[in-house]
Amino acid sequence: MTTGDSYLNRPTHDEWYARITRLRPGSASPGKALKLLGAVAIALIALNLYAPAAPTILERVFASAILASLALPVWLWMSGVDRTIPFMPFLTLNFTYYFALPVFLLKHYVIGLFKPPIAPHFITLALGYSLLGLYCMFAGYYGPARWLFAPILPRFNLQWRDERVVRMVALMMGVGGLFLSSSHALPGSLAQIGVFAADLSMVGICMLVALQLAGRLDRITSAFVWGFLLPVRIAIGLGSGAAASGLIVGITVAMMFASVRRSIPWKTLLLGTVVAVFVIRPAEVPYRAATWGGRQSDAGPLEKASLYGDIIYRITIGRAVDPQTLIEFGSLRLAQFTTFGEVIADTPALVPFWRGESYYPFLFKLIPRFIMPDKPQELSAGFGHKYGLISKRDTTTAINLPQIVELYGNFGLIGVIAGMFMFGLIYRLLIEMYVHPGMGLGALVGGVYVLSKLVDVGSAASMVFGGIPWSIIFIALIGLLIDAAELDATTLDVKVTGK
Repeated sequence: MTTGDSYLNRPTHDEWYARITRLRPGSASPGKALKLLGAVAIALIALNLYAPAAPTILERVFASAILASLALPVWLWMSGVDRTIPFMPFLTLNFTYYFALPVFLLKHYVIGLFKPPIAPHFITLALGYSLLGLYCMFAGYYGPARWLFAPILPRFNLQWRDERVVRMVALMMGVGGLFLSSSHALPGSLAQIGVFAADLSMVGICMLVALQLAGRLDRITSAFVWGFLLPVRIAIGLGSGAAASGLIVGITVAMMFASVRRSIPWKTLLLGTVVAVFVIRPAEVPYRAATWGGRQSDAGPLEKASLYGDIIYRITIGRAVDPQTLIEFGSLRLAQFTTFGEVIADTPALVPFWRGESYYPFLFKLIPRFIMPDKPQELSAGFGHKYGLISKRDTTTAINLPQIVELYGNFGLIGVIAGMFMFGLIYRLLIEMYVHPGMGLGALVGGVYVLSKLVDVGSAASMVFGGIPWSIIFIALIGLLIDAAELDATTLDVKVTGK
């Protein structure tokens, strides 16, 4: 690892840096720009004319502007202005899912099925503030402020040169991590080991996917990665009962694909969005009821995976649920602008500004719980009760606290403006740590792995950002492991060849 400007003096012929910064032929042409704008225009026209919801004019304008904003980071990345991994296009896409798309799909803007609709005035404010926050985030990410930190910014140089060693370690991590994370024998006190193992398998899969996309894997290993490792890792994530744990695997692999191939797989993302929002998310509710304290709570991973598949079959092919109901329910689960509207309506009228209270757990994030068993829990867990979104007696349901909503709840509109700018700057600085000349395969894997964890804009900041230091350390330790394995392999080759 290097710091400051010293990385600028490194050779610029690093293959992996070249792969993610070299533009595809014609990607910056006016024709590509027109094609992108045309696709956005067609999508907006279709949503405004044919979508089932009936938003007001202002709601349509703000939601359409948020959706149209996706074209900005996509074009900046396609045209080469932003020559990094395509993190901002993926994050903006996720932002539009939470704060714009459901505006056109929900017939009633409510928090839950049995809650009264939120007043249109607060929905309008929520959408307007969301648009403002999005562009403040763009300002932090694309603006000049990052150059102020360049002289002191650490840069990760993870040049993994022996591909035999990388493949071997990646396969061991991928398979071993899957085995440990799916083990039914782990007691509750060791549940954190399962989380660590799941991350270990994810990093191993990222390494193998990068090699395969670069044409460095044989057919048998490639088939093993795409036909076994990846589907099983997604199934294990879904089997936890939290759909996001499985979906983040797909997002990470899609980001790796786009980085190496320098092309965002839009068709796959569109299909994945439809399946995730309107099939997997609705199936998550009955699955949780059966496995979180229900009749299948003691079932093994394979039984749970079979149950999830059976529920999905029933609500889709089996037609147990009307498709329109799936769309409505999926949109309800996705929508976060309704939560934002509720918080704007009640803060500070009924609930005082939190004044940074929800960021308190940040102070203890680097302390492992086995060292400090009583370290503070996430304060966002009580968010639903504080605003009356769930009953006081309901201790099992959790309401997500999106980061932009959290900023408003703590400091109002000024919090949205300053906080989203800071988030954008942090994203950019993290990317700059990994993407630079001389970065190597390890830095690409580390950057995609670490940044993919930040795509979740629908969860509280301490939950999303709090684990990033440990993720950085995790990748650094894997880098040391591979360096040691490469050194051993070199020593062995010398002994065998005598040279």
